[in-house]
Amino acid sequence: MVKISANRLDMETKRLERPQMKNYTETLVTVAAVASTTLDVSLGNVFALSQDTSITTLTISNIPATGTVCSITIIRTHDATATTFTIAWPAAFKWAAATAPTLTQAANAVDIINATTKDGGTTWYAFAAGLNLS
Repeated sequence: MVKISANRLDMETKRLERPQMKNYTETLVTVAAVASTTLDVSLGNVFALSQDTSITTLTISNIPATGTVCSITIIRTHDATATTFTIAWPAAFKWAAATAPTLTQAANAVDIINATTKDGGTTWYAFAAGLNLS
């Protein structure tokens, strides 16, 4: 059953077949770094992460079940200092050559990280889409 009301489409089957999209947007979720930072994909898939402290635990929550692909984008912005801040990536993040990228530590630097999972977050295929984009 499909319900349409007030510019909202509610689909019980959660399935949209053969759409042709002319233009679309994604919800941007603003997150301030803390030691244990959570990125909740039920809120959106693109995260503006302002980092002024190291993240010792990064958690991705509300990941769709196995068999559904979920991708996230992290737009990480370093604070206005040149202090070194790190991110302890989850063990489930798999990087090319098993090496996470070195994040830019310059003041106001921007790095973009993308990650995709197809197994409910057991494995995330992660890569740097851009580093030092300031």
